[in-house]
Amino acid sequence: MDRKKFCWNICKDNMLLIYGLLQVILLAMLRKYYLLTVYQTVAAYLFVCLCGVIVLKFVRNKAVQNIYLLMWSSFHGIIILGFLTQGTFYLTLTQINKVQIVNLFLGFLLYWIFYLISGKGQTAVAVGNLVIAVMGITNHYLMRFRGAPFQISDLKAAKTAGNVFLNYDYMPDLYMLFTVIDLFVWYKLIKQEYQKRELKKRQIPDAIVTVAAVFACIPLVNGTYQKIYSETGQFSKDSYLAELLADAEGKIESYPEGYSAENAKKILQDFNSQALQKQEMVSTAKKMPNIVVIMNEAFSDLRVLGEIETDQPFLEYWDSLEENCIKGWANVSVFGGTTANSEYEFLSSDATALYQNPVIPYNNYFEQTDVYQSMVSVLIDQGYETTAFHPYLSSGWNRTQVYRAMQFDHIIFSEDLEQPLDTMRLYTSDEGDYTYIRQYFDQKEKNTPQFFFNVTMQNHSGYTYDGDNFKTTVHLRGDAAGKFPQAEQYLSLIRESDKALKGLLEYFENYEEPVVVVMFGDHQPKLEEEFYSYVTGNTRDQWDLTQQRNQYKTPLLIWHNYVADSENIGDISLNYLAPFLLQDTGLNMSDYQHYVLGQYEELPVINSVGIVNVNGNVYVRGSEEFTERTREMQTLVYAHTVEKVW
Repeated sequence: MDRKKFCWNICKDNMLLIYGLLQVILLAMLRKYYLLTVYQTVAAYLFVCLCGVIVLKFVRNKAVQNIYLLMWSSFHGIIILGFLTQGTFYLTLTQINKVQIVNLFLGFLLYWIFYLISGKGQTAVAVGNLVIAVMGITNHYLMRFRGAPFQISDLKAAKTAGNVFLNYDYMPDLYMLFTVIDLFVWYKLIKQEYQKRELKKRQIPDAIVTVAAVFACIPLVNGTYQKIYSETGQFSKDSYLAELLADAEGKIESYPEGYSAENAKKILQDFNSQALQKQEMVSTAKKMPNIVVIMNEAFSDLRVLGEIETDQPFLEYWDSLEENCIKGWANVSVFGGTTANSEYEFLSSDATALYQNPVIPYNNYFEQTDVYQSMVSVLIDQGYETTAFHPYLSSGWNRTQVYRAMQFDHIIFSEDLEQPLDTMRLYTSDEGDYTYIRQYFDQKEKNTPQFFFNVTMQNHSGYTYDGDNFKTTVHLRGDAAGKFPQAEQYLSLIRESDKALKGLLEYFENYEEPVVVVMFGDHQPKLEEEFYSYVTGNTRDQWDLTQQRNQYKTPLLIWHNYVADSENIGDISLNYLAPFLLQDTGLNMSDYQHYVLGQYEELPVINSVGIVNVNGNVYVRGSEEFTERTREMQTLVYAHTVEKVW
């Protein structure tokens, strides 16, 4: 045998291992372009390829070979899924937990189901790889756009996603290219090794039993999953399938231990009967101010994360506000998206962190137009005319149904406007939004107090617009110069928001009636991952608790045209903001809002990261301290929104 033929035979017999080595080299090259940890993925990937070679060379029994190759193909698929979803995959064998084990088992069951149905190993691998590729690429895009992978609650938010689907950049990157090539080549390399067999009747019951085994995994994973999700607010790097399964189970509502509607009512009665300074039904307000609440889309001050050097200021007017206002940090429960949860927390005074499972209340609990007590109904009872205004499509986040349940007098979406408003990129600009507010207040009936709730659109993701309707005006300096175009486009948008706010407050400064303007951001934006690493000095998985909390803070402003006092209240979570505002203006509160405001004095922050007490101590979500300190509040949240007891 000549040397060339000998070398070829060796390569042919060890094709899977050689392919694994080539892919390891490619993975290492990705490290040059992405600030992500891929070395754990490299090790796991090489291990899978090596095991595949061993099975092919030393296991001659076809039935056993089929099982082993399905197992290693599924393991390979799990690695790819984790790689696409979070940028890495790792298993520390000395610290492996039951969620990781169940995750690997679920991956095998996925391929095994297709094998039982088709009777062909290569078909099982092909379909399994296709499912993994679709899930992984979907998660990769979602991580890029909002910083969180697919969750079951996204199914009910499909209309909302469809509204903005075309406004993102879907250019494939090296991760997706690697995945598609890898899964295809893996399939081609091993397909000839599978034994084909005809579908037998007994395989159908086998498939049913396998599906049952999937659901049997739920009790094994759900408790640990809740702890992982609670502490991080996201799915972990190595257990996506297991956590998705538990997430699905969690959508079947389970009430807190010991919950009852009667207990919830008793908690409220006991609190209000013991309150020493409870407001009576007659308002203490000397004036009934008009209240304008602006929840500004993705509005944030990224300087809370770390030092940012730019060629010009992007919050110049905001920084200059020192009179007639209360400032602070709104501590929200979402990052990069899920606007509806911030909106819900403000209007309802409920904290979404108190639900046992991750939910979007607008989608989960407002399927019927039941009357719902909120900030809106409280103000209606005091003679206010109420308006909800959102310059975008009405189909987003089930808002039409929710606003009707909250009893807004007027509900206005972009479809309801007679004339189009000014746009920036693809959305209504803040200037266009505030122009509508000014026109509304120019025409309103005198001496009729207004509650005007506004959700803006200008700063909505993504931040890769390259058209004629917006130009980047703020540029990073120093080592960051030119490296983060999304961050620069975002900061330029914030600069325009700052200018628009100045024009709005100057208008209300001379308004003949008392006005309170409240503005806060619903969440921070999802920008380049490398940008966060640069600003904070650490990759996300190395952030300490303070850095994690900072990513859930947005600027808060309560501005008056009739009060000269100023204050900085520091951190406050959104569930407290409405009662705080009612207290600030001297208006009446509901019994529930009284209770919530009473908790603010002890726990000024409740969000998806955890709770912060009056002394600044932080207790992460899922901890025993968190559970004990929020048990009563959790009962009231379920009574208020899930059962609508009051």
